[in-house]
Amino acid sequence: MLLHVARENGFEIPGLCYHEAEEPYGACRLCLVQITQGGSSWVETSCTYPVRREGIQVETDTEAVRRYRRLNLELLMARVPDSEKIRQMARELGLEEGRVEADGTGKCILCGLCVNVCRDHVGVGAIDFVGRGPERRVDTPYGEASDVCIGCDACATLCPTGHIRLVDNEEGTVRRVEPFHTEHKLVPCPECGRGYVAEKHLEYLREQLGEKAAVLAGCPVCRSRRRAEELRQVFEKLIKAV
Repeated sequence: MLLHVARENGFEIPGLCYHEAEEPYGACRLCLVQITQGGSSWVETSCTYPVRREGIQVETDTEAVRRYRRLNLELLMARVPDSEKIRQMARELGLEEGRVEADGTGKCILCGLCVNVCRDHVGVGAIDFVGRGPERRVDTPYGEASDVCIGCDACATLCPTGHIRLVDNEEGTVRRVEPFHTEHKLVPCPECGRGYVAEKHLEYLREQLGEKAAVLAGCPVCRSRRRAEELRQVFEKLIKAV
């Protein structure tokens, strides 16, 4: 897609809903560019425009593009007034306050990345769109704790505004998926004792990795320390051999 090609070549185009692992569908409407071909010119979402034609001129920072981006950001600011990410993007376009009165809460812009990654890549489908119109939101079935969620962090990682978060308790024994009413028991690291992965997530990874699942033993910090020690011992042997 045009957005991917532009970013690969150093042209910065803002956007929140695009990810290479997912089919683009232009939900946030922020990656707009102006395309000119022949005597025609139009504004298009770059994440949904396939690069197939020769002889097109693409401009990423025209007055028309900036005007439409500001308008879309005003609408997003009204929907998610708590999102600092949206406000920062607006400030970069010289927009401090929107003209549209806030009518929403939270930080979710309904981009759908979390829904898609959970369904298409994790293969769980723990969350989905529910409700219609202004009541539309992403949630678990019936707004209750999910039985199929594995606490893998994929939804939180892809969430562009920080609406979805994984929060561990102080003891490091329970991980809560906010705002989806779901909690997971954490597996303690055999070395430091700190919980580092949800039980269901570890089971899922073991099924996926098979014989290679041994690499999951221990938290990332302890695994890195263990690997560093192994490399140190290897280097010492090499030095002695020389």
